[in-house]
Amino acid sequence: MTGRIEAIIYIALPLVLWPLSFDVFSRYFVYGMAISTLLIGSLTLVWFRDRLHWFRLGAIIVILTGILFAFIMYIVFIGGYAILTYLGLSKYVVMVYAMIRRSISKYALAVALAIIGIMEELYWRGGLQELMRSVGGIARREPWLLSMTYYTLIHISTLNPALVAGAFAVGLIDGLLADKVGLTASTITHILWLELMMVILPL
Repeated sequence: MTGRIEAIIYIALPLVLWPLSFDVFSRYFVYGMAISTLLIGSLTLVWFRDRLHWFRLGAIIVILTGILFAFIMYIVFIGGYAILTYLGLSKYVVMVYAMIRRSISKYALAVALAIIGIMEELYWRGGLQELMRSVGGIARREPWLLSMTYYTLIHISTLNPALVAGAFAVGLIDGLLADKVGLTASTITHILWLELMMVILPL
């Protein structure tokens, strides 16, 4: 557990780290995100490890659900890309791929994405989402609503509608998975989806 000051710092960190990674140091985006997520993920393990719920159901169900939803989320993003293309906004997806690939090899990217996926889930759907329960009201029962909203809004600084829409989808799916199935499921989904999107079967 931790105190009020630590909780405020913990909640506020993405307000600094995300613009730095996505905007200020976008040329080194993958490295910036790896460092940023390592920081907030490590703080989660230090300050909020007692709030992490890795398995809310049986282990096999949790693991299989995580794998299944990685493919579901990938299909959702294929649909999203089709919509953006129809609206003439596919260039924003191209910009994301260019930002990610320009400074890192394919194999290093695969490793970095695994780190980012784990650490993002530790923070957004782990410590932060459970911390949101203390707000009370509907957040006590459905804390994913607040974590999803924050996760979406934090991407607005990129001015990239594809990233904002993508953050909403990831926040919704992974938030629900972590809350109803377990953090292991959302972590598997996040990592496998990232690898599918960026390394294995990019759009």
